Amino acid sequence: MKFGNAFMRILFGLSAVVLTCCGASGCGPNDEPSPVQVAQVQEVPEQQFFDYTFTETSAGVVQWILESDEMKKFTGQRDAQFTVVKMDFFNDGVHFSTLTADSGSANMLVKDVHVWGNVLLLKDNGDRLETEELFFDNKEQLIHNDIFNRTVTNQEVVTGYGLEATPDLEYIRIKDRAKGYATENVADESELN
Repeated sequence: MKFGNAFMRILFGLSAVVLTCCGASGCGPNDEPSPVQVAQVQEVPEQQFFDYTFTETSAGVVQWILESDEMKKFTGQRDAQFTVVKMDFFNDGVHFSTLTADSGSANMLVKDVHVWGNVLLLKDNGDRLETEELFFDNKEQLIHNDIFNRTVTNQEVVTGYGLEATPDLEYIRIKDRAKGYATENVADESELN
C-alpha cells in the first residue's frame, strides 16, 4: 500500500508539471493567444484625452497650438502619443501656417514634436510642403527630416531628400537631390517624384 501511494503521488506530480508546461508554452492545436491574453498584454495609458489641445506661448504670445483627436501618455515613456495631429503656427500672435498629419508624438518638457503619415504644411498664402515625416525643434523653431519632400508655391515646385526649414517656409534647405521646376513647366505632377 505504501508503494501504491508513493507511485500515485509521483504520477500526480508529473501530471501537474506537464499540464503547467503545456499551459505556459501554449501546447495544443491553437498556439495563438486568446483575446483575453492579448487584452492583458496591451498597455493601458497613464493619461488619455480626446479632442486634446496644447498651446505654446512666449511672454504670453501664442507661438503654436497643437490639436489631436486623441492623446495618450504611457508610464515610463517620455513622449505623449497623438492620433490625427493639427498644429497651427503663429508669428507675433498672427497665424501663418497649419501642419497636419495622421499621427505624432511630442516631448512635453522641451515641446519638440514628431509627426508622420500624410504630412502637409500649408501656409495661409497657399504655399505647401508635402512629406511623410517631419520633426519640429521648438527651441530652434525649425522643421526637419531626412526623407523625400515636395514644396509647391505659385512659382515653382521643388523636390528632394532631407529638409531643414522654418514653419513659415521662408527658409528652406533641401539636403540632397534637389530638383526645381517653374510651375508653368510642370505638365504632370507624377514626374516630380
